[in-house]
Amino acid sequence: MVTYTQLKPLLFGAFLAAMFGYFGYSCWRLIRLARLGHDKPGSFDNPVERMGDVLFLVFFQKRVRDYKFGYNHVIFFWAFAIITVGHAEFVIRGVFPWFSLHFLGDFVYSKILQGGDLMAFIVLFAVVNAIFRRVVIKPSHIHYKSADAFRILGMITTVMVTYFFAMAAGLKGNHPDVAGYNDWLPVSNVCSALFEPTNANIWYEVWWWAHAFILMGFMNYLPHSKHMHLLGGIPNIYVNKKDKPSASLDTIDFETAESYGVGKVTDFTWKALLDTYACTECGRCDLNCPANNTGKPLQPQKVIHDMRKNLFINGDEILKERGILNFNPAPVEHEPVFALIAENEEEAKPGQISKDVLWSCTTCGACVDRCPVLIDHVDAIIDMRRHLTLMEGDVSPELANTYRNIENNSNPWGIGADKRADWAEDLGLKFWGGSEDKDEFEYLFWVGCAGSYDNRAQKVMKATTKILDAGKISYAILGTAEKCTGDPARRTGNEYLYADLATQNVQTIMDFGVQKIVTTCPHCLNSLRNEYPAFNADYDVEVVHHTQLIDQLIQTGRITLDEGIMGDVTFHDPCYLGRWNNEYDAPRRSLAASRHLNLIEMEASERTSMCCGAGGGQMWMEEHEGTARVNTVRTEQALETKASTIAVGCPFCMTMLEDGVKEKSREESVRVLDVAEIVAEAIIEPQP
Repeated sequence: MVTYTQLKPLLFGAFLAAMFGYFGYSCWRLIRLARLGHDKPGSFDNPVERMGDVLFLVFFQKRVRDYKFGYNHVIFFWAFAIITVGHAEFVIRGVFPWFSLHFLGDFVYSKILQGGDLMAFIVLFAVVNAIFRRVVIKPSHIHYKSADAFRILGMITTVMVTYFFAMAAGLKGNHPDVAGYNDWLPVSNVCSALFEPTNANIWYEVWWWAHAFILMGFMNYLPHSKHMHLLGGIPNIYVNKKDKPSASLDTIDFETAESYGVGKVTDFTWKALLDTYACTECGRCDLNCPANNTGKPLQPQKVIHDMRKNLFINGDEILKERGILNFNPAPVEHEPVFALIAENEEEAKPGQISKDVLWSCTTCGACVDRCPVLIDHVDAIIDMRRHLTLMEGDVSPELANTYRNIENNSNPWGIGADKRADWAEDLGLKFWGGSEDKDEFEYLFWVGCAGSYDNRAQKVMKATTKILDAGKISYAILGTAEKCTGDPARRTGNEYLYADLATQNVQTIMDFGVQKIVTTCPHCLNSLRNEYPAFNADYDVEVVHHTQLIDQLIQTGRITLDEGIMGDVTFHDPCYLGRWNNEYDAPRRSLAASRHLNLIEMEASERTSMCCGAGGGQMWMEEHEGTARVNTVRTEQALETKASTIAVGCPFCMTMLEDGVKEKSREESVRVLDVAEIVAEAIIEPQP
């Protein structure tokens, strides 16, 4: 007669085969769905750096720890990492009863059991903490009513409880699986008081099977739940951008591409689709999004979720046609059964992204910077903007006018291209006229459209030239040979116009033999430094922001500042200088050296700085949506410091914050000045 002891491994083996089979099928589906996207070249370059990202972001939980509650997630992560060792033994031993990790020795095995037992207990406290946060604290960026979240927390709880009950009953009944391990299972040993010795082993088997069912059920629920990030997070971190700066966007090959941008979900790259699997639903992108925080319809987290839902709806239909074993990585031409982009927010259904959402983004990068699994929200939004702009011609009248201005006069204002250098009249500036000038000038001063045509920005240009002259920097400007870098066009989806401008500018820079560029505009900086190399493999130019050069001149003693007292100053970090180009110190050092002013930081500063509201082409669009204007909220944050001067390092930030100060009727008491203006005011002129 076959006994239960003999039958148990067979039953458990069959159960495991079914559970792992379904889990494998679920993962295979996710892989095939992601591979419906286009190829993403360079995603596996630099393996050492990529493994470093995995180490710091996954195992050290670097970004997760940036927030106080993040430590609760650290507990979950490391608890499950430790517990998984014991669960691996549990699964193997269920099929092969003779197997045990005890072969590692008493010391090692005791630590494995003790660690797993204690961490399982700690996890229960982490669950309580998570429930308390969702039910009582209810942070705005967390979807605290999510039934999925509570199902996950419930499963985690039952996994731990069934484990304790099984171990406790086994210890009480001196079951062969755990006999003699009382000291190595301290929590379970305490729980053993719940059972009577006479029937403890029966209860051990009951709870053992209950634990197995819950554990395997939890595993199979993962690919269909918010905890999908356990499967997608690590791969997504590994294949994050390494082939180019994170601040640069993918180019479009207009000679070979049949469509431009993303109009349906399979137009995304497989990396963008993998992003949707990686989302942890932590809500940090929403928490830091200036559009979301001012009542706009954009929620970066929801964009990613809607992409995933759209992929499942459309992708599953495609997979049915291909068959379960077909792993065709080629992009798919199909008519989607469910549209990706909706006309407006009122018509958008779950799984659709409205045009209102797409046009709300300032491309500030706060969502990308705070995401613990390196999701590229901005890239996805720009790709969909490209479809609207290039394929449908669906842009606002003011944006269409901006495009015409750039096309006709190479600047968004539409002022005559022949007037680009008028601001420099009477300054005696030199012009970079050709390759023969490369030995005469060290820097090309890239003035940019704002510096050339905006009266307020021109004052910053003049202050910058004063500093460069005082520091004896040899430089020149391009004058009418300079064109808009194309950033407003690119960030609003007009890649064709951007590519035309970039090609012309790159050609000019290379023909003239330019090796160094200094610019006052972070948007120009980003284009010239990070994006122009994609248009010519030989483009190798050092590009610096004017605050970086000013800092260098101060540090090397090439300019000297007076010791007057200026008062309290707060600095607003431009998104395209700070988050996108990781420069926070140079402008602050430059200010700190200027007239012994008192630098006061806003609560949202450096990496957490809030956008001024002008990026992503918003400078040229009307702000119709929301409960407040982005620049108004940012100005309020600056005014809260009580500083008499708001320092900036970007012409767009200058415009937005000056408008905000005027709106608050504070222009008589609060000045908005560029770092260059503050430094230029403090320069001690050298004696003749």
